[in-house]
Amino acid sequence: MVGEPNDLLRGAREAANLTQGQLAELANTLVEQATGSPGAMDADYIGKLERGIHRWPNRHYRTALRHVLRRDTDADLGFFSTRSRAATVDSSRPHPDGGDDVERKTFLRVLAGSVAGMAFTDPISGFTAVATTSGGPRRVGQADVDQVRHLARMFASQDHLFGSGLSADAVVAQLSTSAQLLDGRFSAETTRQRLFSAVADLADIAGGMCFDAGSHTQAERCFRFAVGAATEAGDWAMRAKALSGLANLAVHQGRADDALSYAEAALVRADRLTPVVKAVAHTRHARALGLASAHRDADCLTATRHAQDAFTRANGDEPDWIAYYSQAHLERDIGRALLHLALGGGDHTAAQAHLTAAIDRFPPQNSRGKTLALANLAHLTMARDDPHHAVTLGHTALDGLGPIRSDRVFEALRQLRTAGRRHRAIPAVRELNARLDKILTAS
Repeated sequence: MVGEPNDLLRGAREAANLTQGQLAELANTLVEQATGSPGAMDADYIGKLERGIHRWPNRHYRTALRHVLRRDTDADLGFFSTRSRAATVDSSRPHPDGGDDVERKTFLRVLAGSVAGMAFTDPISGFTAVATTSGGPRRVGQADVDQVRHLARMFASQDHLFGSGLSADAVVAQLSTSAQLLDGRFSAETTRQRLFSAVADLADIAGGMCFDAGSHTQAERCFRFAVGAATEAGDWAMRAKALSGLANLAVHQGRADDALSYAEAALVRADRLTPVVKAVAHTRHARALGLASAHRDADCLTATRHAQDAFTRANGDEPDWIAYYSQAHLERDIGRALLHLALGGGDHTAAQAHLTAAIDRFPPQNSRGKTLALANLAHLTMARDDPHHAVTLGHTALDGLGPIRSDRVFEALRQLRTAGRRHRAIPAVRELNARLDKILTAS
């Protein structure tokens, strides 16, 4: 009976000496090997299976879990179908990969669970409960898809200009509302896929904004949600973008192995990625390689060349959501990828050249991207080159802060302050650090 603990699954996992997270990771790897797309399982989902909240994972999940836990049948893991109602898509065509309505709802709740603990817990089931009392799930059409896309662009514009210190909670709340649409009724499968793609877009932006606001746990959940929704939509470009976001977050946190895993997953089936999306994925791969270790320096440089080569092949046929990514962004991201090598004792002139080119290419008005490049360049120059020039760059970055509220920018400024301490005998450096202290204390 649904709701009763699944002791067979829990017992099999404990017999294998695996945590819930480890089981999810191993099973996700097998799902990706079988389908070319990563699984969306995590420790929370395995916990729900063990508590009996879900009894019938989709076919690929069941196969992967049986293989990891060395069981022959679904019944050996306590799995049985709870199918009880018709599909919510108004079509007799079966769901891809043989999924039924219960499997779809299970998948939706996995996605919802990946962002649980932010502004909502299980928005899909919550919406279903509300919708049932008012005549069933609402009908979702192209107008809803267009609205989610419009909201995504609105939040992205705010983020690119000012950072996300004041907007992260708002985008998460909007993601909660938009995620509820995923359990609606659709007149066509194409509309359903477009909605999943649009919600993945919004979730990716939410991940980036939470990251920028310093809410790293929320950011990871949003990015994972985006990966799952994009995979369900068959949107390879958005899947790569969200995985690249996870890689970027892992680099920021110093988790080199995770960063490489995410970055390399983003480049799976790179033939399906448009040139600019591919360039973004390669820059994240380069950052992960730069963080990894000294013996990956050559690989890091190769990845930056791949990024440049991909960007030069851009033909205008790109997703709307990547339209912001300019030559300035590419130069900044390559400079940031080379920053790790330079700070580790490698050639610092290449990183400086790319960051300088980025600053020159950004529009004259202040923005988060430009200020971040300035702060990175000031840090590198203070650590490896001329502290007097670094002071000038540091003051320019601080002058450009204005309304920008970005934890990533503030972290770069903290690194600049730390690098300046070895030059504290220089009065101009002491003056810059005093200004940094004041701004960072207030941030």
